[in-house]
Amino acid sequence: MFYYLQENNTAGVNAGTKARNDVEKILFQIKGKPIQAPKAHNKLPHGNRLIFYIKLKKWLKEINSVLPLNSYLFLQYPLMTKFDNSNDRIDYTYLFPKLANKYKLIVLIHDLPELRNISKRNSINDLKKADYIISHNEEMTNFLCGQGISKDKIVDLNIFDYLISQKNISDHYEDKNLICFAGNLEKSQFIYKLPKNILQLGVNLYGTGYKGNHIGLNYKGTYSSEKIHSVIRGRYGLIWDGDSIKTCSGILGEYMRYNNPHKMSMYFVANMPVVVWKYAAAAKFVKKYKVGIVVDNLNELSKLNNIDRDTYNEMVNNVKKLKSKLMKGYFLKTSLGEINSKMEDKTHD
Repeated sequence: MFYYLQENNTAGVNAGTKARNDVEKILFQIKGKPIQAPKAHNKLPHGNRLIFYIKLKKWLKEINSVLPLNSYLFLQYPLMTKFDNSNDRIDYTYLFPKLANKYKLIVLIHDLPELRNISKRNSINDLKKADYIISHNEEMTNFLCGQGISKDKIVDLNIFDYLISQKNISDHYEDKNLICFAGNLEKSQFIYKLPKNILQLGVNLYGTGYKGNHIGLNYKGTYSSEKIHSVIRGRYGLIWDGDSIKTCSGILGEYMRYNNPHKMSMYFVANMPVVVWKYAAAAKFVKKYKVGIVVDNLNELSKLNNIDRDTYNEMVNNVKKLKSKLMKGYFLKTSLGEINSKMEDKTHD
């Protein structure tokens, strides 16, 4: 028996919300017992922290009366809750040590703020208190071990699952434009620096924050995270970040060396091979499963025109095999199976 915090996030355009909701659905499928997470309710113009702090103290007393001491409790890290009247969230990760003192914590990392230099607290100290950790991939695990966390309690997720209700049956080889990019178009400044020869390949954009009217950039609008995979078009899904086309630069670019971009899973369930920076952690996954190509810089996108249909179809067939796993929660279930094996090994010691 294990418990998990039920966050009750509403569906929206935020990929992070989609990822967290899918995790909850998978945990429910495997008979995890939901515990209502704290709610922030409406965001107030004069601030919410004091009111939420008072609510948290009450919530902590309630949860302590429901969960037996030393129960296994699954948490999604960082601990976040959304306001009812806003897409903004409030972070209550400061409660992590209190939970760790009473329960055995299984933690799935969504974001590791230290790797983006935005940490307001020491996440590593939190994670050292966890009993088991599900890391994004081998690179993130190596970072955690370098910070003094025992490898024995870490398993690699490898890729985020992506549960879908609307299937995309498209064959993207016939799509007019070769490149699809979905994401926050305000922070993805590289898209406005693509050279003419790359723009001529055709670039479809999806997401919020698009500025202006640029020749060669075809803005297609914003769709919910539950629907976007069924409508996107383009032969290849692009995974890139930062403000340069030469490399994934800056803090966001460096973060790609460690994280699993949720959009990669979205492209795969849309039957779309991907293009990814060769130094990204995701590049190893793409090469292992043969579901796309890796590039050093975005000028190399010009070689997409040279990939024939047979080669492309081979990648698509591999994508579809992977898609069948992503739709069923295979990777999280596998990680939890590994954790269960570790628990049994401890029992037998």
